Amino acid sequence: MKIKLIISLALFLLVANCVFASEINDVVNFFEKNVSAIKCSEEYSNWVILDSLEKLKSVNASYNQYFVYVDRNPQKQKMMVGFFQLEIPQITIIGWDSVSTGNPKRRGHFITPTGVFKHSAMIIDYRALGTKNDKGWRGLGKRDSRVWDFGWQKTKYLYGGKNLDREIRLLLHATDPDFGEVRLGTVDSKGCVRVSGRMNYFLDCYGILDCDYENNIDNSMIKWLLLKSRIMIKNKGQFLLVGDSSNVFKE
Repeated sequence: MKIKLIISLALFLLVANCVFASEINDVVNFFEKNVSAIKCSEEYSNWVILDSLEKLKSVNASYNQYFVYVDRNPQKQKMMVGFFQLEIPQITIIGWDSVSTGNPKRRGHFITPTGVFKHSAMIIDYRALGTKNDKGWRGLGKRDSRVWDFGWQKTKYLYGGKNLDREIRLLLHATDPDFGEVRLGTVDSKGCVRVSGRMNYFLDCYGILDCDYENNIDNSMIKWLLLKSRIMIKNKGQFLLVGDSSNVFKE
């Protein structure tokens, strides 16, 4: 009986791993064709993976899931979409893209806080109206672009040569497709994480951070927000990780 149980468990894990591998391969292929084919060095990739594992461990991530990692290092300004496999533990890189985080040197702008930020159904996201400001910018991207809301978070801002405490509404959102996307890869935002329209659609379509939303799909506001045409992948995630590799990678 015990031997049969062990064999059954081994077969179950083998099938599960095959399912993971097949789905991840499909997601990676879609990402490379429709979002970005950016590649990062092995040294940098390994650093981001280790930092991701530490951050996920700090919040006791308890199941296999997709996640997003952002490096606010001014010399990097990169986002990685990854898949975390708990049993090993192991991270598979889905892909990389350029982002813009907060530029504290500009008035009214703040540095993007580091840490682990949970995407929770307690806070409802919204979609951009696509309206332009007086400079012609669509600050949240084109109409209907998803805006992920991570609530009020503590950060710092420069005033009189001092770093002072401040709270900002931490968002992950698209930027203006005409003027903003060409500036991705530089510190440029007011403190939020700006992404390309392609990345915005990918995260939205695959529900990469929508685990808690799917678990609360009976909420009419959530049901309205989620794309009807979304792709139902297994192990949707819920964490935005923000790190800073400045002390290691200075160029």
